[in-house]
Amino acid sequence: MIEASAIKEMILSGGIDLVGISSAEGLLLAGPPRAATSLLPSAKSVIVMAVAHSLGAVYAPDIKLWTRNKMQTSRLLDQVAERVGRFLESRGYLTLPVSADKPVEIHKLDPHTGAKLSHTKTIGHLSFKHAAVSAGMGRIGRSNLLLTERFGPHQRLCGIITEAALEPDVKQAPELCPPDCRRCEDACPVGALKDGNYNVDPCFNYWTWGFDRVPPKKISEWPAYCKMLRAHLRRRDVIIEMGQTMITDVDNCIECMKACPVGTEWEGIRPG
Repeated sequence: MIEASAIKEMILSGGIDLVGISSAEGLLLAGPPRAATSLLPSAKSVIVMAVAHSLGAVYAPDIKLWTRNKMQTSRLLDQVAERVGRFLESRGYLTLPVSADKPVEIHKLDPHTGAKLSHTKTIGHLSFKHAAVSAGMGRIGRSNLLLTERFGPHQRLCGIITEAALEPDVKQAPELCPPDCRRCEDACPVGALKDGNYNVDPCFNYWTWGFDRVPPKKISEWPAYCKMLRAHLRRRDVIIEMGQTMITDVDNCIECMKACPVGTEWEGIRPG
């Protein structure tokens, strides 16, 4: 039998900042629900790993600098996940590393009802932030992001599903959002965060393309939407941007992350 402490030591020595373990059956599920056993039916444990972003990249004047940092954290996580997966399988435990980044599931129709979605949705094969909560690593904040005590919202996540029955961590992370804090809601440029709720459509539209409007449902709203598109086309080369996005996965917004005051690691160096 493999000890959970030995696996954690291996992971942390590989450059990972945080690690937690949940039982596969005790995993919190997102919507649509995606159980670990749907990916590996014999799964007993889910290992969750986190690597902190560079705070300098978070506050860089061009978000593409943060994008590059995001890619490097994903690469490190995937490399360690592969190494741990190979080790566990060499010991006789079927193991599935789940990448920190793409590919993801892409849906034009609601996977439960079959109804056409307002726009295409991308869904991870495993909700790492819910798995991280299950493993006692943190809590989901008002921003809909995982918050950890050390790094606040500034980390990238990855998971490993395995047959190995590892001792799970206790779900004991404290509430991390300051009670009266609304900084993430105030910072959101499209109002996707409001009154403790998260609206994915305007967030996805702005985060992916930088568009501050979603495709309208009413004919009367289309002139304003087309005006916005024309303004973007005049100042941007969308075709070249699409190529860069496919290659480097450029994001257009992390304002809720920038605004969040949580994270003991950043005390003293976070910009005012």
